[in-house]
Amino acid sequence: MRILGITSNLFVNTTKSTESKPSRPVLSPMPFDCVSFSGHRHTPNSYELKELLAYDIPDIYSPVILIDSDIVEQMMREKVFDQPIKKIVRNLKKHEKSLFPVEKQFFELMKNAVNDTPQMKLDEFVHSLLPEHSKKLRNIQRPIFEKLDKLAKGMPKDLYNEYSVLREQTERKLADEPVYIPFSLKEFHYKLGRIKERIDKGSNYQAKLTIKALHELSGYSVPKSVKESRGFSQKWYEDKQANILLKISRIFEESVLKDDEDLKSLIKTSRAQMYKIPTNVKFNRKSFIYDLQEITDKLEDRKLARRMVRTAVKLPTSKENISAFVMKEEARSSSQIGYDLLSGSIGSADHILAQHKGGKDNISNYVLSSGYMNSQKAHERLAIFLRKNPEIRIYAQNHIDRLIELANAGVFKKIGLPKSYITDLANRLEKLSKSSLTSLILDTSALK
Repeated sequence: MRILGITSNLFVNTTKSTESKPSRPVLSPMPFDCVSFSGHRHTPNSYELKELLAYDIPDIYSPVILIDSDIVEQMMREKVFDQPIKKIVRNLKKHEKSLFPVEKQFFELMKNAVNDTPQMKLDEFVHSLLPEHSKKLRNIQRPIFEKLDKLAKGMPKDLYNEYSVLREQTERKLADEPVYIPFSLKEFHYKLGRIKERIDKGSNYQAKLTIKALHELSGYSVPKSVKESRGFSQKWYEDKQANILLKISRIFEESVLKDDEDLKSLIKTSRAQMYKIPTNVKFNRKSFIYDLQEITDKLEDRKLARRMVRTAVKLPTSKENISAFVMKEEARSSSQIGYDLLSGSIGSADHILAQHKGGKDNISNYVLSSGYMNSQKAHERLAIFLRKNPEIRIYAQNHIDRLIELANAGVFKKIGLPKSYITDLANRLEKLSKSSLTSLILDTSALK
């Protein structure tokens, strides 16, 4: 499995202590712990919060204004992002405050380009940025790779050889040269899931059913009972993966999705990997760090292992660097690029206390946050998350202030949400943040 939630951005410092060998704190997965409002399927008591998204609610954890999933779904149904950038800019202007910093930078570039190339499509616009941003990103990456190469010289010969193979593959990817990468069904499933998110926002019911079936089919993993049996072998699993991919390919080729550019590209690349055919694979920061840690986990020198992984984590992400964002979107369709601009800002009901720690699915344990920041927080305790990101104190008060404005204006009564939700929320946040340096104390005195 190559895909893990490894991120670093303007609001979150993801570097953590790594004092013991068994744990992987730097690369710990970042699952969502929220109730999605997409598709109108809501957990009981969450719908009232969705209604608030129509009133410019700031994210509890960041400065962005949350966007309603209904708005994104409508834009996808109307194929807004398949239009010329002039029309896209016109549609996105009213949602500018919902863009995270890098996405906002990208939007500024779009606005500047409208005067010269108003009819350019979004994928064409990304391609026009590649020469400049490929060079910029490479200049940032180079010294980090050079430091890694220097550190790697302290590894035993066998592990250094493994590292050298990884670096050779990395350089080939960065140079856009064919490289052989083994097929991973888990990675395929993850990437298919990202495409599914976009298709689910569209209006084609048959397409939604098809992508759901493909995603479920790709979700196969070896059962524990099979792994423990004496007959299990890697060859058996590879054959199983190949059969699943071939079945997915056949369904895709006969389906309404057969002209979807993102799916075509993913399946084409995956089949090449399956048949061990070198192909052009773009450099992926998450995959590189994961593969690196697969090697450093074998190091007896834990200090060196930590230094190498911490160095690799400094590689820029698409959430903190505009050039990384441009390169990430290079091979994607216009509709997927547009969806990526907004998807992280879609409002969701975050569990203040994670479910696995006893948090319940009810209004008293929900707070509105962006999908992106919710994935950053994951299952981390509020006190720890707040200690790492003290600026959240400002964003949380802005969130509370907006809720109070709406409650005082009668909006809460209109949608059936009690005013006590605000004071209960403030009290719960204070209680759960007590072990941080200072509790998150929010002013609710303006509530009438």
